[in-house]
This record gives sequence, structure tokens and C-alpha cells, in this order.
Amino acid sequence: MAYRRKAQQQRSASRRVVGAFMVPQLWTSFMLLSIIGLAVGCSSGESRFRDELTEVERNIEVLRRGLDEGSLRNASFIKQYGAVLKSSKPDLMPLLIELEKDATPEGPLFKSLESRADRLKNGTDAFASWTERLDEATRLRSATGPEAFNDALSDTVNVLADLSDGELARVNAVSRSAEQQLNASAQSGYGGQYIGNPHYGHWQHGTGGSFWTWYAAYSLFGRDRYYYNDWSGNRGYSYYHDVGRDHYTSRSQYSRQQDVDTRAQKQFGSTGKYKSPYSKTRSGATGLSGASKQLQKSSAFKSQYASASKPAATSSTSKFQSSSRSSSYRTSSGASRGK
Repeated sequence: MAYRRKAQQQRSASRRVVGAFMVPQLWTSFMLLSIIGLAVGCSSGESRFRDELTEVERNIEVLRRGLDEGSLRNASFIKQYGAVLKSSKPDLMPLLIELEKDATPEGPLFKSLESRADRLKNGTDAFASWTERLDEATRLRSATGPEAFNDALSDTVNVLADLSDGELARVNAVSRSAEQQLNASAQSGYGGQYIGNPHYGHWQHGTGGSFWTWYAAYSLFGRDRYYYNDWSGNRGYSYYHDVGRDHYTSRSQYSRQQDVDTRAQKQFGSTGKYKSPYSKTRSGATGLSGASKQLQKSSAFKSQYASASKPAATSSTSKFQSSSRSSSYRTSSGASRGK
């Protein structure tokens, strides 16, 4: 019996020694496999990033050529609408000249995309991880696609259409009066589609809350003061806010937007006077390209207040009539008029 107990003790001790030896080995193997997996992931991610960046650069060149040659449909409308308004409303000449830049490589939207691509390529922007860098490249690739960019120009076309007081038709959106009825949106004057769009102005902080300030070139839109907490719950439809914001906004611009929203929530949240501008998507889009519809599905910046909402009205389902022009990026044959 004593001999058997001694043998059992020796076997137990051997197992403890082997176990003590195997644990660090298993841990080392696990760590090695993790490092290898991370390296493979980074390598794969870097390859994907380079592929996306190549597509971005190719798209930007296609857009530049399209804007120079006038082959983007909505860019063509911008030039045609601008020419009509210069004749009928010469007092708006400085503003019209600035808006017409959107139909050229000098427009703020194109220049913003080009700048983001340059910073991404040169590594001048800091990213917390390679996945964030890849995400920025992916968003830029989508935003610089000709069909999506053409649709993004619809805000400027529609600003010009509104300035004509109904003489010129909107594109990719229902009429101004129909949009206000659909969304119960507040009247925000000419250029309302641009409010909140960092390419045309910025939110300035004041004791009564943040208010919209136009960049100098767009000051002819008026001096009415639009406060963020009023606009956020009553804004109307625009391509930028309801379709393309996540892709046509840089990370720094988005950070500033979040700061403004946080300020408004803290200042007005307890009084019930605050509502996120992105708690729902506004209705009013018509004839958007498949590329733009895909942007809505792949949003990178999801609002924490976002909720399901009814789909945007389309030309085939809405009882409201709007321009029947499609989102094709071919050159338009001309600008038609009519209220």
C-alpha cells in the first residue's frame, strides 16, 4: 500500500511539472498565433487601402475631366440656371458667380474631396487604427463616384431653382412647397439646403445657442439668424443631410458638427426644445442614382438618435410633382422652365 501511494504521488508530481511547463508554452503559442493573425490582417488591410486609394484617385480625375468638359448633368444645369438668373436677377451676380463654381473643379465640394484624398495619400491625417484609415478611403471612393457626385450637386441646382421663384425646376427633389408639406419643415429662406453644410458656412456659438453663419461668398442669402436648436427639429430635405452627409463630410467637420449638437443637447435637452437633426431622414428625394441609394445604406456616421422613418418620396409614388430629370451624369440638353 505504501509503495502504491508513493507511485501515485510521483505521477501527480510529474503531471504538475508537465502542466507547469505546458501553460507558458501554450500561452506563447497563442500569442504567436495572435501576432501572426494581426500581421496578416494588417497586410490585407493595407492592400485593400491601396486599392481603395487607387480608385479614389481615378474617380477624382474622372470628375475633374467631367467638370471641365461639362459632362456631369447637374453641373450643366448649374451653369444654365446661373446664366438665366444673371439675366433676371442681376443684383445676385456675386452670389451666382460663386454658386457656379460648384460646376467646376473650384467648387467647395470637389475641393474638399480632393483635399481629403491628398491628406490620406500623404499620411498627414492621424488615424487611431488602420481600419479607420481604410474606412476613410472607402467613404471617399463612394463619394467621388461620378453618379453620386452628380447627385450631390443637386443641392446647388435646387438652390438656384428656388432663387428663380419657380421659373426653373428642381432636380432629384420634389418642389419647395411640396417638400415643406411632406416634412412640416420651417421656411428657411433661400439657400436653406445649405444650412448645416460645412462647405458653405459654419455654426457660431452664442448665449442663445449656436447660430448659422454664411461664409462671406454666400452672405447674399441673407442675414436672418437660424439657431441650431430651431433648425435641427424643423429642417427640410437636402441631399447633403439626408443622403450624402456621411461621405461628403471630413472627420474634422464631423467632429465640429458633433460638438455643436452636444452643446445644443446640454443647453436645451432638459427644456424639451432639443431634437437631433438626424433623428429621421426627411422625405423629398426623387430619381436618385443607385450609387446615392447605396450611400444611405453604408452610412459611416450613424446618429445615436437615429430611428426608422418612412422612405423618401419618389417620382413614382409621391402625389407631389417635381422635375422628372434623372440623375444620369450625361450632359443635359437644356434647362426647362416652369413652376
